[in-house]
Amino acid sequence: MAFFRKLRVIMEEYIKQFLEYLLYEKGYSENTLISYKKDFEEFINFLYCYNIRYIENIDYRILHAYISEMGKSGLKPASIERKVASIKSFFKFLVKNQIVKKNPAALISSPKKDKRLPSVLEKDEIFSLINSIPDGNAISFRNKAMIMLLYASGLRVSELCGLDLKNVDFKEGIISVVGKGNKHRILPVGNTCLKVLNRYLIYRKELDNPSGDREALFLTKSGKRIQERMVRYIISAYIEALSIQKHVSPHTLRHTFATHMLENGAGIRIIQELLGHSSLSTTQVYTHLTIGKLKEDYAKHHPHA
Repeated sequence: MAFFRKLRVIMEEYIKQFLEYLLYEKGYSENTLISYKKDFEEFINFLYCYNIRYIENIDYRILHAYISEMGKSGLKPASIERKVASIKSFFKFLVKNQIVKKNPAALISSPKKDKRLPSVLEKDEIFSLINSIPDGNAISFRNKAMIMLLYASGLRVSELCGLDLKNVDFKEGIISVVGKGNKHRILPVGNTCLKVLNRYLIYRKELDNPSGDREALFLTKSGKRIQERMVRYIISAYIEALSIQKHVSPHTLRHTFATHMLENGAGIRIIQELLGHSSLSTTQVYTHLTIGKLKEDYAKHHPHA
């Protein structure tokens, strides 16, 4: 229909402006913007079924129907919550810029996502993983350094891949990281991890390439900055070789870092700061893990348990 094609063009222009706002003013990552763009494409396709002619015709009823449709399609609550959040932010942006007068998403609520406990590695499992990586060449030294740094600092895989040589201060024992929302934080790194990093740097010159990403800390064989997908593959390969019956990703090492810190007495606020969480509620999921461990130890060691 001609009127819907016109609506699509208008919507896509506003969405483009919104995504640019998120990128340049809010500092959102490229991955987040790709997800938002996909969400909006699905939303526009849904509007076609309701014969919407103008953006002003989108109301609470339409949005509620869209959420119901997502629920019926079998989408997980976490996915629905993200899609609803993107729509709410979009209409808030439109109102702020006087493109529409009313925000139809103001009263919309999304289903609560399940607070599933993250998978973590036991201490013997993480040590087995690290020790299973043989010394010998630039690639193996790189792999050990990456895995140790993920566990030693609780980095997100995107933060790990984004590290440059200048971000590591060996003298002070710290790394500087750019996290979600373009937020900077300084993280301490233990001596054991620093030694492995330093050893990797000796061999890194074998990977360095004049036409590659020379400023990047972790390089591929061709001298390019390592990508998230490759880090996931590397970890999965080592885990499979060890026959550890868990799904282990770079994020598992982040969860493991936080859990082991908490089990060894670190405060929840400290862990929040180290992980770069903007909300304490995001960090508090780790307390459930350690409470479970406390119950287990109590049942094992208390005579009246």
